[in-house]
Amino acid sequence: MSSHYITSADHLPEDAQTETTLQITDAQTKRIFEARVRIARDPAELTDPEPLTIVAGPHESVSETRYVELLDETDETGIDHELVAHLAAEQETASNILNTRSDDLKVLLQYLVETGEYESTSDALREIAFDHLATERPALLDAYAEVRREFDDDPLRRVLEKQE
Repeated sequence: MSSHYITSADHLPEDAQTETTLQITDAQTKRIFEARVRIARDPAELTDPEPLTIVAGPHESVSETRYVELLDETDETGIDHELVAHLAAEQETASNILNTRSDDLKVLLQYLVETGEYESTSDALREIAFDHLATERPALLDAYAEVRREFDDDPLRRVLEKQE
């Protein structure tokens, strides 16, 4: 065991031993990256186990140790930041309507509305999608939040784009 990794309890899947994409930090280098991993409580359950400290709590002062096996480490976060920025810029002038064309999804979302869990199918879809992305693709949400901050902080860019 040569490496030691850290992640937030918020990033962990509910299943104790599972394969997932996880945002982790190398404890030694402090490099944050995303990787496809297997997680287990017992190192014997993994082929190439490395310790994984899971931090939780308001000050991340509560921790537990599990083990992680890196299956497919992505380059940095694996997120194409230029593509995210391009899509965000493109979206400023495009429709924000998504259409899944799915009878099944429509029925399930409408059920959630009819039972009072959500105000609308749009609210249900937004919340479910963002919850899923927060769990499965936290690095993508971080990259998008960074792009949005850059767009929001650049009033000159917005003025120039309106003049074009």
